Amino acid sequence: MRVEGQANSGRKSSGGLRKAVGLKDEEGSSLRVGLALGGGAARGIAHLGVLQVLWERGISIGAIAGTSAGAVVGALIAAGFTPPELIEIAKSSNWWFLARGVSLKTGLLHSSGIEKWLNRYLDGKGFADLEIPLAVVASDLVRGETVVFRQGDVAWAVRVSCTVPGIYAPVECQGRFLVDGGLTENVPVDTVLAMDVDRVLAVSLNGSFLDGERPERPADVMQQAISILQRAHVKEQLGRADLVIAPELAGLGLTDFDAVDDFVRLGREAMEQALPQLESMLEKGSLHG
Repeated sequence: MRVEGQANSGRKSSGGLRKAVGLKDEEGSSLRVGLALGGGAARGIAHLGVLQVLWERGISIGAIAGTSAGAVVGALIAAGFTPPELIEIAKSSNWWFLARGVSLKTGLLHSSGIEKWLNRYLDGKGFADLEIPLAVVASDLVRGETVVFRQGDVAWAVRVSCTVPGIYAPVECQGRFLVDGGLTENVPVDTVLAMDVDRVLAVSLNGSFLDGERPERPADVMQQAISILQRAHVKEQLGRADLVIAPELAGLGLTDFDAVDDFVRLGREAMEQALPQLESMLEKGSLHG
């Protein structure tokens, strides 16, 4: 089951949008392309390589749906940042903010550091302030439902989408206990399909997590377990996308935040390989030509 939620209003937006950017329209293209950006913690940096190729080609994006790391990237792109700017942010960030604060009630980490970090760049923006329509996907831990945010405070919604159960304490909102959207819709194809788009480009990051290798680090064991649990619903979601980009990320895990160049390179390679299909879609109005 899917429900619409409203993110906490939090701070008010400072107003003006960044005019620098966005992914511009390609001449002759009338299709509205939606992006479904999947979760994957540090692997989400690979989204930047995919988006960099689209940006360089001047391909417009009509709507974005993001889960967890995909919600982080989607929010910043929707707010007007370019992929090159986000690559620099990824390289310069101190990722220890992900591990700050412990809930006395649950003994788990607080995810509030994610919200604070995001607001350095979003400055309290609401969904209505964004340059590209955005949906952020979370999960109701008790009811097992997908919760989609399209109103309210963006940074707060993205924080909720990144609240990995077992690591972070659930975020309580209006009687619901909310956690990472990857639990119910790790690659949010259905969500972006509901945003009045003509075609969906989905980016999936966990298809090649271990590639036959033995998990050594606790984080790797957890990521592999989550990937196995997600497999069925991710396959179902990807089956409804028009084009699936799945970078080959074997050997790179969910905590490898220092591997920015590798993630970006592999994201670029995957998108570049799929460009003939995407360009055919834009020119002919159909992926199948």
